[in-house]
Amino acid sequence: MKTWCLCQICTCGRHHCPHGTTRIYENSGESCATTEYLEKYPSYGSVLPPQSLKPKEEFRAYRGKMEGITTFKSDYRPYEIDKQPRHAPEGYKPKQGVIDLGTTYKRDFNSYKVQPVVIIRPLERQQVKKGKLDTVPTYKAGKESTCNVGDLFWKDPLEKRKATHSSILA
Repeated sequence: MKTWCLCQICTCGRHHCPHGTTRIYENSGESCATTEYLEKYPSYGSVLPPQSLKPKEEFRAYRGKMEGITTFKSDYRPYEIDKQPRHAPEGYKPKQGVIDLGTTYKRDFNSYKVQPVVIIRPLERQQVKKGKLDTVPTYKAGKESTCNVGDLFWKDPLEKRKATHSSILA
């Protein structure tokens, strides 16, 4: 099984390795183990890398266990709160003498006896005599006088109006 390099597996285009030839040397037949970056940007001699800002082990002082208390708790210690003495209420002592239980409403508005309300309507309704009621509703009465067969054959429209108005008024 052939082993693949990371730059050969990667498809994102960010991983590049210095092995193989660069694009310049592909068709020339020469093999160069350096990358195009090293060719374009040469190194500047022996320049030391920048120093690390991480604190060194020798400067660390106290290695013991840390106290599990915050600076707020250490600066502001709680103090004990004493309960306030409760005031004991005195027992109920009723006042001596007569108590006036009247109100200003009763004093200002004197009550009087109310008479029962007189009924205006009679207690029993009179029964209507039973029998046939011979009446004609208004919509039927108006219809009979205005919708005659002769209405279709009026010769004079004024004569028709006079006849309908006289039947309504009668």
